[in-house]
Amino acid sequence: MKIKAAFLLVSIVASTAIPSVGAQEAMYPADLLERVRQASSSIPGSRPISVNFIKFAESLRTYAVVIEGGSDEAFVSARTAFQAYYPSGSVMIDAGMDHDVHRFYGFGRDEPYWPDRNDIVQTALRQANLIIVTHEHGDHVAGVLRSAHREEIAGKTILNRAQVATLTTSPQLPEIRLTEEEALDYILVDYEMLLPVAPGIVLIRAPGHTPGHQMVYVHVREGVEYLLIGDIGWSLDNVTELKLRPEATINRINEDPEALMAQLRWLNGILQEGILVVPSHDDELLKELVSEGLLGDSLTLR
Repeated sequence: MKIKAAFLLVSIVASTAIPSVGAQEAMYPADLLERVRQASSSIPGSRPISVNFIKFAESLRTYAVVIEGGSDEAFVSARTAFQAYYPSGSVMIDAGMDHDVHRFYGFGRDEPYWPDRNDIVQTALRQANLIIVTHEHGDHVAGVLRSAHREEIAGKTILNRAQVATLTTSPQLPEIRLTEEEALDYILVDYEMLLPVAPGIVLIRAPGHTPGHQMVYVHVREGVEYLLIGDIGWSLDNVTELKLRPEATINRINEDPEALMAQLRWLNGILQEGILVVPSHDDELLKELVSEGLLGDSLTLR
């Protein structure tokens, strides 16, 4: 895998400014998927051979906080990290979190957390050629900010400018605050809509859940196309039913509902194209994809 080519491309695109969330178009262009597919071939090298994930913690919710009009039925929010695995390396998507950060998401409850699995995430981060984070919330980014190996992994971690702006000025919690000096240790990028970063992998701007939120498209060698959508929806039901989180949840997170609905509409449309749309936290969907052989349920370590 020619990661150096990916770094070169990042440095070329880094001069393009990220517009504010409010400047986002009402909807993505009609040919966006075609552009993404073309961009996924722009960096030479073999595509990934698999996409894997690990669940290192859980948060217990109800559908009433996950989707507008949801019931009081239990919803298990899986805390996850993903891995695109190549014949000669790997790219990590999201970075896990330590137990102290996990407690923040329990709202005072002691929720399931497996430190041994988070240790696997840390090992995978150290072995990865490149690290991407979907957005700047603690359960996705803490593993590259609070790691005992931060200096080792920071130099291969891509952060976009909107993510850095949030982490330095208004982080979700104090434990993940990033200083301006520390930010210089990471690969800092700007891009308008698409950014190829490795063979078969393209970042897609998706501000709304957070200012720096982005989706990750992964096209594996066997032809399967994955779209890891982070937290645009916590459940695939958000996409299939075209429903946002309830207003109380939107206000708590300070989301942009107009931007999120535009993203949900686009995602709903590409489901018909055979794309595997994968939210980070949909425990039932993740189990289903594992059972169908479409997702590995452990990270591959060397």
